[in-house]
Amino acid sequence: MKFIRKYAILPLLLLMLSSCGGQDVAETEPQYRIQSGHDLSILTTSDTHYLAQELRDLGPAFQQFLAAGDGKQLGYSKEMMEALGYDIGIRKPDVLIISGDLSNNGEEASHKELAGHLKRIEQDTGTRIYVIPGNHDIQNPWARSFRDKRQYTTDSVSATAFRKIYGGFGYDEALLRDEDSLSYLAAPSEELWLLMLDTAQYGDNKKLGHPQLEGRVSDRTLEWIAACGAKAAAAGAQLVTVMHHSLLNHSEFIQEGFTVEDHAKVTNALMKTGVRTVLSGHIHIQDISEYSHDGQRIYDIASSALSVFPHQYGLLTYSSARQSLDYSTARLGMDQWAAATGNTDPNLLGFRAYSEANFRKRSATRSYSRLAEDPAYARYTEAELKQMADVVGRLNENYFAGSASTGNAAVTATEGYRLWQDAPASGTRSYVLEMASQQPKNNHELHVQLPQR
Repeated sequence: MKFIRKYAILPLLLLMLSSCGGQDVAETEPQYRIQSGHDLSILTTSDTHYLAQELRDLGPAFQQFLAAGDGKQLGYSKEMMEALGYDIGIRKPDVLIISGDLSNNGEEASHKELAGHLKRIEQDTGTRIYVIPGNHDIQNPWARSFRDKRQYTTDSVSATAFRKIYGGFGYDEALLRDEDSLSYLAAPSEELWLLMLDTAQYGDNKKLGHPQLEGRVSDRTLEWIAACGAKAAAAGAQLVTVMHHSLLNHSEFIQEGFTVEDHAKVTNALMKTGVRTVLSGHIHIQDISEYSHDGQRIYDIASSALSVFPHQYGLLTYSSARQSLDYSTARLGMDQWAAATGNTDPNLLGFRAYSEANFRKRSATRSYSRLAEDPAYARYTEAELKQMADVVGRLNENYFAGSASTGNAAVTATEGYRLWQDAPASGTRSYVLEMASQQPKNNHELHVQLPQR
């Protein structure tokens, strides 16, 4: 059996308080689930934006909320988590990582219901789960339930409550915990450790009246990161960092509020610890960025949101023999899960086509409304405006999926794109032309050679 040889759990040797980077932190000796000499497989995802079933019906208020959103399939939160568990049962990764925005808008009921799903996944598959919060998860004034024609405020969670709800998914087994945030250091394997960074800012959310978009890493947490790096180096372990906000810029159009503040300082701190790979979310697009300095490289892999088309996740494999990481992507097998479980909902049985059409339509509908209201575009017919709006929808679809370099050619060959080329100057036109000129780049595969330990 898999759990006998590979997952040798060591007894807890020591629990003590020690000073690390000027902070008092709880430190434990590693309980390695996977011993030296074994590979480690990780399924990594982000932005599940789970909404508890008890918080919504299918009435007008909920439908209006969906229509105003960015394509999150909140009506199928439960089904997506069950489909993820189904995929995990087939792929059998050693570890599942969720890099923030676990809940839709921080609802206490959503966190508790999601934690129940995660517990069942661990029990059913043996896959170990590690989570961190995102900017939507804690002290969120937008926490809402939906009934008939109205939205109602509902309870969000504090940082302490978040730590308690998800204690079994990383926090309780942490080697080191940061006292300045909900960051922690975990060791699912003797050779590969996870630096789980909480980059969200939630202390001012109530005063602001909305969740703070921007992410940061405090100076105290930077000191803590250095201590984590020293501990990993002493143990001969490689470090992979997980954070909600982007470490590096992933878009020419979307940076402010998405790339962590003082990202150059944070990048330098991580590179000093030997980190070569960062797993992030928040921006909802599939993109791999890299930065090099003095012959060293660091990669930031931004994952698509699991809750939004194309519902992708990442597969990361650590090779002990080669001291390397290999990354690829796969799509959530909602269609297969629905068929295997006898589900009769046609949207779920054809989920890929349903979600794709839904995502494109929402984007196109918004673009059409903007164009129809812009006097500069008054000379265009309704049919022409719809063609142009469809181009925006298709370009967005490729952009979020990380497939612009392969999918945009079909879009730029359309009459709708030709109309954009000759259109009046506007922010939307600039966006379309820049999106269509994206340089070819593989955002779905990456090989990283790690430093020798």
